[in-house]
Amino acid sequence: MREALTLTFWLTFLLGCVGVVWWQVYGGAAVGYFALAAGVCAGFGVTALMVQELCFRIGADFAGSLGSILIRTLGPLLTVAVMSKFLHEPQIFPAFVCCYLLTLLSETILSVRLVNRWEKRRAERSSAESAN
Repeated sequence: MREALTLTFWLTFLLGCVGVVWWQVYGGAAVGYFALAAGVCAGFGVTALMVQELCFRIGADFAGSLGSILIRTLGPLLTVAVMSKFLHEPQIFPAFVCCYLLTLLSETILSVRLVNRWEKRRAERSSAESAN
């Protein structure tokens, strides 16, 4: 859960800064679409990290990693496909691409930290069991 909270705070700052630049480049009308894209991508990112951490706690490492990847990639991509069909705005797709790449980078860094932390705990447990 710590990684999910870290991701939430980091993405709020990062996407907020990029949102200001987005407003300067595309104008005030495009900020709503950027905020929508940022919320969708950040929501799926936090969900993916929570699923991964919960699966690691119960010992389903592979299922957690696979579920995290599927949530992280398919969620925003399916959302942008549906929204692009109904919202015929030229700024919606670039906003999703920008937010998706920023959240994917941040989630990958935190996901690697999460996997390394669980590998370290697993090694400590196995060494403690072998000592007994």
